[in-house]
Amino acid sequence: MTTKKNPSRFYLSLISFLFLCFSYCSFFSQQLPFDHLDTCKKYKSIEQALKNPDLVYVLDLSKKKLTKIPKEISFFKNLHILKLSKNKLSTIDSSIVFPKHILEINLSKNQLEEIPEAILAAKNLKRLIINQNSIKSIPENISKLKSLAYLDLWSNDLSEVSENIKFLTSLKELDLRVILFSNSEKDRIKSLLPNTTIYFSNSCNCGY
Repeated sequence: MTTKKNPSRFYLSLISFLFLCFSYCSFFSQQLPFDHLDTCKKYKSIEQALKNPDLVYVLDLSKKKLTKIPKEISFFKNLHILKLSKNKLSTIDSSIVFPKHILEINLSKNQLEEIPEAILAAKNLKRLIINQNSIKSIPENISKLKSLAYLDLWSNDLSEVSENIKFLTSLKELDLRVILFSNSEKDRIKSLLPNTTIYFSNSCNCGY
């Protein structure tokens, strides 16, 4: 004798499966891997994000003509990716507190002259994209970013790379293109990060 399938049980199982799929970006306060973040909703304004602060994993505030980072950032306890590219940021208030789960901050095409202290306090940060600014040096306390795996400083005004960069033992890629370094300076930087892939532009003949 054949047993008929119970349609209601099938739909219940389907609903349970879908719930598990979407729960990553909806209910739990935890750090998620990057591949899960592709399925998360991307919020495009602080106003929109404040309606569901616990559901904000990806916040894109690019091209908003911002001169400062909204302090409401700290309300989004599950925020993993923050995009602030193409704004008018020249500094970041040291009182800004990035959520503890933040994995990536993109500050490309702003007006920053240094890596802000508020970012150096984001200890779980894995990706920092800060290309096309006016960064003049990599500070001594860069060593705070122990989890950093990718650092993009392409096209900045770097004249100094702190020896403390050697403490970034998780760093896999460092982009230093469109910055003029002598061959000896390149060798010094490579010696500090022997396990990191470093991208340089052609050397200049300037002395260090």
